[in-house]
Amino acid sequence: MVSFHRDHVVTEHRDARRGWLLADAELTDPAVAARYAVPFDPMDVPRDRFLVAGEAWRSIRAGEADPETFGLLIPGAELTGAWFVAGNVRLDLAALNRTETLLWDIWRVGAEDDEGMTDAIRDLYDEVARVAGDEVRYEEARKLFTGHDGLRTPRTVRCLAAFNGPHEVDLRG
Repeated sequence: MVSFHRDHVVTEHRDARRGWLLADAELTDPAVAARYAVPFDPMDVPRDRFLVAGEAWRSIRAGEADPETFGLLIPGAELTGAWFVAGNVRLDLAALNRTETLLWDIWRVGAEDDEGMTDAIRDLYDEVARVAGDEVRYEEARKLFTGHDGLRTPRTVRCLAAFNGPHEVDLRG
């Protein structure tokens, strides 16, 4: 049976003794943790329990994972595929560069489906996933983000949030 990798967000925090740890704020709710029988501390999610976007991308590109098993399954609007994972890789790169946007914000280099993924886009995200995976290469991530117009967050992004409908958002206003 193939597992579906539902889109989910965690954060990282630095522990003086243990280094960088993954934290899942949703799982700190006792009712949620009990419902899913979470066997670990939500403030220290084991690295093998959460697949970061860069690792997911590399797994897809290596042919080790089916891109259609990543994303969101929303009735009538399934958002799955390599294009979806690439968008999360871009969001992770932005967050590593202290630019945090919403999950449904898009800008510049990307695609809206797998058919729109070109070789150039795939090659670019291969490079991003190399520096923004489980082992982050901060200096390279900074250079890639600041040096590439298609990856760097522009002044205005397109927000695809369902509750407001697609609209432009000024990030620096």
